[in-house]
Amino acid sequence: MSYDTPLTPEEEAIFRQWAGKRIGDLADYDLRGAWKTDARAAQNGHLPDTFKKPNHPTFSDESQYSTPDNPGGRWDDAGNGKWLFWASQANMRGRTIGDLANYFKQVEPGNEVIFPIDYHLPPGRR
Repeated sequence: MSYDTPLTPEEEAIFRQWAGKRIGDLADYDLRGAWKTDARAAQNGHLPDTFKKPNHPTFSDESQYSTPDNPGGRWDDAGNGKWLFWASQANMRGRTIGDLANYFKQVEPGNEVIFPIDYHLPPGRR
């Protein structure tokens, strides 16, 4: 399955100008889809989860590519501007717990990731 929104050659040229330095995000984010739908970045600079591909570290159930057979993780508002990310098996595919924990330290500071193996643990045991 292709996770890239198709563009005409004319659209592709305009897209590449728009993308600029973000072009590196193409591996795990359907940046063409975000451009074509005029998606807006949040205050933190993040584009919406709608176009995250299954290989994105925070691929979520808000992605158009999340399916019952390959569900993304889930974001929950923890209050005070903080978020919990309940990682799915798809988020763990090809990465270790350490990989995802480091991603959160670097890219999602202040937010917390809950790993699939932690789902059964009571609060305070993570």
